[in-house]
Amino acid sequence: MALNEKNSQRDLQAAHEQGFLGSDHPNTLTIASCPFQAPCTQRQRFVFRGDATRPTTGIEVENNISSRYQIPTATSLPVHTPFRLKILHFNDLHGRISHLTSTGNTPVFSRIVSRYKNQQQKYRNNPQAGALLLSAGDDMVGTPFDILMAEQHHPYELYQDLGVDAAALGNHDLDLGIQTLSHIIERSKKFPVLSANLHVPPTLKPWVYPSALVDVKGVRVGIIGLTTAAQMKSAEARLLKFADPVEVVNNLLPVLRPYCHVLIVLSHLGYDLHATSAAMEGYGDRQLAEALPYGAVDAIIGGHTHHILNESGLSPNNIVNGIPIMQAGSMGRFLGELTITLQDQQTVTVTNAKLTATSDLPIDQSFEEEHIAPILGSLEQKLTQPLGKVETHPDLAIDAVLNDFASRELAIANFVTAGMLAQVKKQGYDVDFAMTDATVLSTGLPARPLMYSDWFALMPYSDTLSLFQLTGKQLQQFLLDNARRANRRREPHIERGFIQFSEQIRYKIIRGGDRHSTQIAEVSVNGCSLQEQLDQTFTIVSHSFLRQPASHWETAAQEQKLAVMKLDTLPTKDTGLFLREELIDYTKSQGGVLRSGGAKTDERLHISD
Repeated sequence: MALNEKNSQRDLQAAHEQGFLGSDHPNTLTIASCPFQAPCTQRQRFVFRGDATRPTTGIEVENNISSRYQIPTATSLPVHTPFRLKILHFNDLHGRISHLTSTGNTPVFSRIVSRYKNQQQKYRNNPQAGALLLSAGDDMVGTPFDILMAEQHHPYELYQDLGVDAAALGNHDLDLGIQTLSHIIERSKKFPVLSANLHVPPTLKPWVYPSALVDVKGVRVGIIGLTTAAQMKSAEARLLKFADPVEVVNNLLPVLRPYCHVLIVLSHLGYDLHATSAAMEGYGDRQLAEALPYGAVDAIIGGHTHHILNESGLSPNNIVNGIPIMQAGSMGRFLGELTITLQDQQTVTVTNAKLTATSDLPIDQSFEEEHIAPILGSLEQKLTQPLGKVETHPDLAIDAVLNDFASRELAIANFVTAGMLAQVKKQGYDVDFAMTDATVLSTGLPARPLMYSDWFALMPYSDTLSLFQLTGKQLQQFLLDNARRANRRREPHIERGFIQFSEQIRYKIIRGGDRHSTQIAEVSVNGCSLQEQLDQTFTIVSHSFLRQPASHWETAAQEQKLAVMKLDTLPTKDTGLFLREELIDYTKSQGGVLRSGGAKTDERLHISD
């Protein structure tokens, strides 16, 4: 079965043809009034439209901007100095507006609200102080609130209600797909989402900007957004192209600086390329700071790697090439506070930085009752939906999931692959078999009647179902590659990307003395020997984040001359179907997680020495 290209591929092709991805023509940015004006009377917001991935030659001003901003240079505005600018910041919230526990809900976002409102009130009548609130990306995906996002709730709506000034586009914000993200931003009254290094496809072009400008009592704050190209889950998002972030910032510096007293990079690149908490690509914030001119921007406020930086004050280790770097952990555990002091129009200094544990902040009760409580009520109804029974089987418990996935055939993996295969066939896809790895499983299933919340705990991420194609010869190579990733006796278990297959694939793994000598034997597909099907093309369903956490092991394996097969070189189609929702649908149709639905072992995989 040939795989058709997605609309996103056509979008990207159109972007090339229309010159969005490179041109010799003069390139200007246009400064426009921000479509979203938050409930705050002491600031004005602007966005820059245009292509920051090419050198920019100047800035044009939209006609609808008032005469005060026809020549909006920073030096033309009177500023009461010294001026204290307080920038509150968070990152990697992943939609966690409240911390859900078995004993109740602990407010998170309402505590951020209380601190921000407190600062706004504190500075309201002070002409020499003001406050901003920024998010450094990954505002969505990874908590139960994802369940409501497509229909009735998403973080950008709360951000507009509070008055968050801008957010960087995070990699996980793209997990739901380009079209869905476009609808989400549009529904939030065009909340300003920033990514200067993304070659923005036409679908997102009206809603994602390279940078923004916020005027606080005459103090101009320029904000450049950056997005990592790493850890893109959906096949659709992996088609996106990203420019070198250093080149992009250097493109923007000469044209933005005259308009800004303060210039901030709002980065979702990650802290340091040596970090292991998340995959990174190209640059981290430290590498970005090293590559820019000394002190080129006043601060980098970052995210992606969930680092807790400057908890007790600005650390000298986080000042690189004259540029302070900030990051505030993840999941709303901390709120960052950065103070920048303007001694005069030309002298800008970071004078204080710290993190505050949100659990130490008071709750804004009115915001909690008006905005959060209705969301929690809808979520509670969803999470308590019954899904059926759970078979009594040790492979469904957390110990098997965490310890044995790459050691033997596992019943929970067999249930997952059976469900994936059934669901895509139900949608009309002609698929031969299914495969999964450990990246989609975070825990086990309870030995009691199953609820929606249990399945969300098992699969908390928004993976989509993708189709791959392999010839019989490639499948043989792929199975051997997979066999080399199996756990070996007396070797610590790390994530190597071992894959388990649906019942259509049956084979043996003979581990041998080392991974180079591993062999496979007695391989059959749909009841026939693979040797008789080497020229056939097979279509496989899997999920979007397959094997990505195994990249560190794959790099080391290649250095040891071990052949590694890369799935991203294969023809791929993203179905747009969400793995978790499809498996919930399958589970309900089966009456639960039962042997009859695939929750069993049947010797399709046999591993020996």
